[in-house]
Formats: sequence, C-alpha cells, structure tokens
Amino acid sequence: MQSSRPNRKNPPILNDNISRLLRSGDFVPKKFVGSDRFLDIISWNIKFFNDRDPKRVENIRIIMQELNADIFVLQEIEDGALDVIVDMLTTSGAGLYKTAYGTTGGDQRVAFVYDMEWVKASTDIEELFALEDLMVQVGDTEKVVFPRLPLSATFTAYKEDEPFDFNLVGVHLKSQRGGGQEQRIAAAERLAEWIQEGATDEDVIIAGDWNAPPERPEWEPLRQLEAAGELKFISFNKSGDAEPSYLSVGNRRSRLDLIVVSSSVPEADIQQTARVVNWNVLLEEGSSVQTKATLESLIENISDHLPVLARFYFSDTD
Repeated sequence: MQSSRPNRKNPPILNDNISRLLRSGDFVPKKFVGSDRFLDIISWNIKFFNDRDPKRVENIRIIMQELNADIFVLQEIEDGALDVIVDMLTTSGAGLYKTAYGTTGGDQRVAFVYDMEWVKASTDIEELFALEDLMVQVGDTEKVVFPRLPLSATFTAYKEDEPFDFNLVGVHLKSQRGGGQEQRIAAAERLAEWIQEGATDEDVIIAGDWNAPPERPEWEPLRQLEAAGELKFISFNKSGDAEPSYLSVGNRRSRLDLIVVSSSVPEADIQQTARVVNWNVLLEEGSSVQTKATLESLIENISDHLPVLARFYFSDTD
C-alpha cells in the first residue's frame, strides 16, 4: 500500500501504546522506527458483546484504550453497544472514535470503530450484497451465504498534502457449528468476485472472523487470486506456527481471524510475506492451574477470541 499517514509536526501522541510496545520488541523495520507512516487495523470478535455488564464494558474499554488502533473491525456486537465505550475513549483522550454498525446478524453484528483524528469514511458505511440475493443449497435447505453481511466503506487516512484512500470490508462468516462449509465456500467466491469487479478503490483490506483456518479448502478462490498476483492471503495469514486467535477452555486453539490485502502496488515495492509477531504470554505452553484459570477468566469475562493487529507502513512510491 502507498502514501503516508498524517505527518505530525507535534511531538508523538502519548496514547500511541502499540508503537511503544512494538519498539520495545524490535518489531519495527529500521527505516520506519519513529515514523508515524502507518495504519493500525485491529480485528476482534468480542463474543456476544452488549453494554449490560458494567465490569465487562470497563474491561473492553481498557483493552481498546491500550490498543488504540486507527480502526477496529469488530464482530458479535449488539446494535449500539459500543457507544458507551466510544464515549469513554473520547473522554479519556484515547482518540476521537466513531462507530458504525451493520444491520444484519441480530445481536452478532459487524461494527467499525475508527479514530477520526487519523481516518475518515469518505463513502457511506454500508453492507455489501443483500441477504435474499445470496443463497446456497445445504442439503435440502437453502441458506444465506452471509448470516451477517460484510460491512464496507472507503476510508481516507490523512496527511497534510496527500491523503490515502482504501476500501475496508469487515466480515464475520458462517461458523463451523452445524457445518457451514458450503456457506463459507460461496462467501469466498462472492468476495473474490467483488474484489475484482465491485471494490470502490484499488487498495482493499478485508478483515474479520472467517471461522476457518487459512489452509481450509473453502478459501481456494482467494488462493487463486493470490497466485495471480492480485492479493495477499496465505502470505498474510500463516498457519502452523502462527499465533492462534481463537481459544477454548479445552485448549483448542486455531487461527480464524484472517486478513486479505490487495496487491495494487508493484511486487518490488511490497513485502512479500507479512511478518507475524507471536507475543502472547497467555498462549505460552503449560498446563498449570493458574494458566487454566487465567484462560477461563479471559473467555468468560472478555472473549474467546484475541484481538489481531495488522500494521501497514506506507511508502511514497507512485
């Protein structure tokens, strides 16, 4: 991806916690150390999130304030439930955040939370497709391809003289409960078609809960586009030794929260494979009583998914 994040003339903002943590672990490429030329997007399924439990709301607020991403792509959100958190983030000085919710999925909607200090929606935030237009045969029953329609908009990241536009899509595909593979196959086919024919900008990012690991057969349409040089999928979603994003009390762990990035810039100008940073103390090997209790508390009080950060550094190539 190209262009640059806003060129801040003022001293670095004190709430940029992710940059501080990345620097401490020597994860930033040397040419970008100290640079503000990046976009942070975090995808996170918060597991049936609503605003009825004050303690849980406060837990999520603390986590989002520490992460302070430019854009959060969130799943399993009740309509309006994030408003109280956004108000708290603004009051605390974490950012000028704004929310947008999907209209489908009942209490499990897709939502965007974005910091208007750095990014603004340059088109209406709308769902892609229509529920009734996308059906697939599953046994004797016709089912919707997207139980929660993808949420999409073109966003603009600003700097003083050169704004950068990109098309962002948030997804939460059919779960593996009761099957769901046919729906995910159809979803991958429709998203691949949309990338080629329907995207409003050549720079495309699709992020969210895909509900199946990257090596699964349903993602073949995306792997084919990657082989043709049109996007990054497997190279941005390592399996095997990659850090999982879904957890269970029974120690079942997998990478379900994936990202797709278009390849609109020349191959020579982009990193061929994303660097996946494994830094979760929670996932260290061990079966101690304390570790199990921590995991159970995390799943019960926060979520069974971990937030997944993708940081994009921009260059000034044309």
